[in-house]
Amino acid sequence: MVGPGGREPVPVVSATASTTDDALTDPGAVRNTLLQFGSQVAAAAFTAGLTLYLVRALGPAGYGVYALAYSIGGLLLFPAGMGLPMAVGRFLADHRENLGHVRAIFRLGLRLQLPAAVITAAGLFALSGLLADAYGEPRLGWPLRWMAVAVLGQALFAYVSSMVVSIRRVSVSVWMYLIESAAETSGSVTLVVAGTGAAGAMLGKAIGYGIATIAGLYLTLHLLGGARNRPDALPEKVGVRAISRYAGAMLVVDVTWSAITQVDVLLIGALLTAADVGSFGAVVRILTVVGYLGLAVSAGVAPRLSLGGGAPDARLFNEAIRYLIIAQGVVLAPMVVWAKPIVALLLGSGYGSADGIMRVLALWCFVGAPAALITVSVTYLGEVRRRVSIMLATLVLGLAATYVLLRTVGLVGAAIADDLVQIVYVSAHVWICSRLIPIELRRLAWSTARTLVAGGAMALVLFALGTSHLSPGQWVAGLCAGVAAYGGMLLLTHELSLGEVRVIAHQLWKALRPTVHP
Repeated sequence: MVGPGGREPVPVVSATASTTDDALTDPGAVRNTLLQFGSQVAAAAFTAGLTLYLVRALGPAGYGVYALAYSIGGLLLFPAGMGLPMAVGRFLADHRENLGHVRAIFRLGLRLQLPAAVITAAGLFALSGLLADAYGEPRLGWPLRWMAVAVLGQALFAYVSSMVVSIRRVSVSVWMYLIESAAETSGSVTLVVAGTGAAGAMLGKAIGYGIATIAGLYLTLHLLGGARNRPDALPEKVGVRAISRYAGAMLVVDVTWSAITQVDVLLIGALLTAADVGSFGAVVRILTVVGYLGLAVSAGVAPRLSLGGGAPDARLFNEAIRYLIIAQGVVLAPMVVWAKPIVALLLGSGYGSADGIMRVLALWCFVGAPAALITVSVTYLGEVRRRVSIMLATLVLGLAATYVLLRTVGLVGAAIADDLVQIVYVSAHVWICSRLIPIELRRLAWSTARTLVAGGAMALVLFALGTSHLSPGQWVAGLCAGVAAYGGMLLLTHELSLGEVRVIAHQLWKALRPTVHP
């Protein structure tokens, strides 16, 4: 069977494993993607459960304080990383065939990473009181202090996780995600039940990242053969200067992206109320989970675009983008048609404008998964400097659009601004990628159009069952019939074929089977 455009159906990624080094045997891109996605689904379950508990236990105002502290800490997370997780990861991907080089690069990056994370966290801890006063919210002080500790843990967590993904051993990252999610959820719930409020919830986050980072470092050292008395030699052209230069560009990109993602919540907190922050932040936290598939595919696909192993696998990249578009399209109809019952089910009362926010952010959510793969791929291609000017322009657009739309439209205006920023952001990065590797833009455009038609068919089914209060039977019937309509329309428009579906299922089954190497 041939797929769209007369092409033989291709799985998302090749499952062939590398045999270059026993210690770093490649389990295959499909398996790495599934491992990453599985860990993120499990983490998403913890995150969703914790978020739903916190929005109800803390209430709109209390959760607003938590979300505001989280957003302020998020602004400092990338400066704490100094761009090193992805920068070091890029060099590790280029040299993964030499275990000694991997150990040397990892050690060098860690010597740069640790001081940066400690200094940033200490600064936020010291300034937490002033920031609480600036926002006129005295309850913000201790959540910010514990967020400072969490920033330290998150920075080191990101460094270790990026390292193992870059050398294609996602299994270590899986354990880190699971440990962090379980520790954060149990710690936060216990502390909130004890009456510590938003501060206790944030302390739970700090505990989770601390435990997971220690576990990740232990597993990574074991993977690399443990500590060595004699340090391994760095590869040629890789040293403090090379890593710092690439990390510097990566830092600009990361800080700008952090500001872009947090500017809406920060402006809502400054111009509106903590309750408005809670409504917007709760929806965004829930929808962030939907973008995990893009991050998982990035872990399996993006490192294979490294130039260290030869020519980038552009065919793999194009297929991965196409499948992400198809997979992400299934969330459009529920977010638009069933926004009100979803908000009522997940958030309860007190978040009156959340359904309107969810409808508008459907576009942001749809584009988010392909965006994750596209942007990470540029980094592994060694061209992060091309992103700097685009990121800065996107930040200016985000600030202006969010401010104007908040003033003129209200809270939903922030969601409209996020959609606009996402479209500009993705379009610009598609342009960068097209100058580095061949991208089948026409084919991807047709895939997007057919996916939207399938989403429309699903929307009609959901609309027929109701748009406000749904019984358990309506939930089940709508989801089953809606997904059937979505898949049927993909087959009817020849975006997918039965033969292609069988090939994908076979590749997924092969990747799920146990391998000799853990």
